[in-house]
Amino acid sequence: MTTAHPPPTLAAARAALSEHILPPWCDPSRLACVLHLDEASPSNNVIKGMHFHSYKKLRTEFADKVRAALGDLSAPKLPLSALFIVRRSSGSLDWDNAIGGLKPILDCLVAPSARNPSGLHIVEDDSPTYMPYVPFMRQLPAKRKAGSTEIYVFAVDPL
Repeated sequence: MTTAHPPPTLAAARAALSEHILPPWCDPSRLACVLHLDEASPSNNVIKGMHFHSYKKLRTEFADKVRAALGDLSAPKLPLSALFIVRRSSGSLDWDNAIGGLKPILDCLVAPSARNPSGLHIVEDDSPTYMPYVPFMRQLPAKRKAGSTEIYVFAVDPL
């Protein structure tokens, strides 16, 4: 069961970002929204072995969690965006599994389409045209069964 956290104010989220080293394109003043999920993002190894119906169910579950994390806030619908993700879990993943495991989360952040009806249109798309930088991820330790994922969404300027 997912516990709904009240969405932090952008000022509080910007202050929380001060404990992290951010890439230059993640300017705290351009923070558009932050989402807290009570579950660590999955491993790419878990996703790639899934039947497409199981993956669709997982993507829908993450869309529900992101919707709950948004609360009453409206999705920003950013034309150009960058992501900073903090993944907390009892063990860390190697980078190809950590970044690949973001797929169900990214699929629910983008605009909905016929192929992806779970999209919430927080960002326009996760292609390099609309998200010019690969999501920047930090992995931190957490107690067993106490994993989480924080997604910081930034507006970026055209290159």
